[in-house]
Amino acid sequence: MARIDYSSWARLSLSISNLKLDKNNPRIPYYIPTKTTKDILSYLFEHEDIEKLAEKIVGKGFINHEPIYVTKENDSYVVIEGNRRISALKCLLNPSQAPSVKLTRKFEKLKNKLGNNLIDKVEVYVAPSRIDAQNVLFELHAEGKLQWNRQQKNNFIVGAGATSGESIEEIAARFNVKPSEIQDSVQEYYLNRYFTELGLPTDIEEKALNTNFSLTNLSRLVNTNLFKQITGFKINDGKLQTQISKNKFNYLISYFVRDIIDKKIDSRKLNKVEKIEEYINKIYNSIPDDIEDNGAVDFGPENTQNVDETPINKKEKKKRKSPEMLIPKNKTYHTGSQKLDILIEEAQGIIIDMHKNASALLLRTILELAVVRTFEIHNSRNQCINQNGRTKNLSDNLNALTKRDSWFSNKAYLYDLKKFIDNQSTNWNSLESLNRYAHGEFILPDKEMLRAVWLITEPLILMCENKN
Repeated sequence: MARIDYSSWARLSLSISNLKLDKNNPRIPYYIPTKTTKDILSYLFEHEDIEKLAEKIVGKGFINHEPIYVTKENDSYVVIEGNRRISALKCLLNPSQAPSVKLTRKFEKLKNKLGNNLIDKVEVYVAPSRIDAQNVLFELHAEGKLQWNRQQKNNFIVGAGATSGESIEEIAARFNVKPSEIQDSVQEYYLNRYFTELGLPTDIEEKALNTNFSLTNLSRLVNTNLFKQITGFKINDGKLQTQISKNKFNYLISYFVRDIIDKKIDSRKLNKVEKIEEYINKIYNSIPDDIEDNGAVDFGPENTQNVDETPINKKEKKKRKSPEMLIPKNKTYHTGSQKLDILIEEAQGIIIDMHKNASALLLRTILELAVVRTFEIHNSRNQCINQNGRTKNLSDNLNALTKRDSWFSNKAYLYDLKKFIDNQSTNWNSLESLNRYAHGEFILPDKEMLRAVWLITEPLILMCENKN
C-alpha cells in the first residue's frame, strides 16, 4: 500500500459542541447501543474514566499532547481518535450531557471551577476518510503505547474490514502486519460473538463477554490442527462454521470457557502442543454418547450496534367512552405459558386509573414471565434460574436477553429494550423506575408510566406468540 502523507491533512480549530462521537468506537462492545450521544457517553463514563479525565483537565489544563483525528461523514466531523477527551470536554461545556443526575451536578461544579478558561474549541487533524484514519488508530492502539485490550482490537480489525471491503491479506498489508495476526483477530471476534449461543449461565456468560476474559488462551486451543480436524471449525464468508454438530461444538467451547474463567487452564499449563492436544482430547472424549446431533454450526453475527431503524412506533390511543384498561382488550394472547396468559387477561380487566401500585406490580410480573418464556422457547430456560432453583432477578435476565441479538427480528425494539434497562438512565419510564414503584420507593405510578411499561413489554409477548 502507498505511504500516506499525513502532513497533507488539514489542521483545523473546531467547536467541541459540533464534533460527533464515533458510534463505531472499538472500545464499545457490540451489544451496547450507540445510536445517540447519550448512549455513547453512558458507556464511556462507566468504563473509560471520563470523570477522572475531566477532573484532570480542570486541575492541570487541557494538554493536547496526542493529536485528535476526525473525518467528515454526512456533513459532520466525527471523532475517530480522541473520543475520551472530547467526551470530557463536551460535558464540561454542557453538564446536562452527563449520563446521570449525579454526574450532571458534578460537572456543573467542575465547569464553575474552570470559569473563563472553559474550552469550547479544539485543534484537530482532518483525515480524508475513515479508512485513512484507521491506519493512525492501528499504530496508536494495536501496537503503540495506548493499546486496546484484545476485544477492542478485534472489534477494530473487523470494523476496518467491513468499512473497506478488503480481504484479510489486504488489511494485513495496509497495517503492515502478518495476515495470521488479522486472521486471529477475526476468529476471536466471531468466537466472542458466539458466546451467547452457548447456553451458559448468565453469570458465566457475563464473565466471558468481559474484556478481562482471556481470548488468547481460547485461541491457543482452537488454532491447533487437532481442534480444527475434529470440529471442522473455520471462519468462512462472514460466518463461523463447523462440521461437527452444534451441540458437540458448544460442549467443547463451553468447557474451554469455564476452565479459562476458573483458571484451570492458562498459558503456563498449556505451553506445549502436547499438553494442549492432551487437554482437547480429554474434553472431546467426555462428550456424552447420546448428545443430540442438531446440525453443524453456521453462525453469522448481526451487528446491532448502529441500528438505523426508527424506534418502535407508539400508537396513540383513540379516545373512547369506555374506560382505558391496563392492557387493551382488543386482543387475546397465546404465549405458550398458561400463567402468563392468565395474568395478561387479568390486566385487561383492570382500569388503568385504579389500583396503580398493583398495576405496576402486575406489569412487572408479566414482563418477568415474558422474559423467562422467551428463554424457554429457545431451550435456555435454565439460564434464568439460580442455583437454588429460583428465577434470577429481572434485571439480570433482561440484561442477558438483550445480548441475544439473533433472537430479535426487530432491531429497533432491541434498541428500545436496551435503553429501558440501562442502569445509567434517568428516564421515568425505565426498569429502575418500575422496580422502585414495585418496591414502594415512589408513591404512585401514573398512567403514562404504566402505558410505557406495556409498550415495552408487548413486543416481547408477541415474540412469544410467534414462536409458540
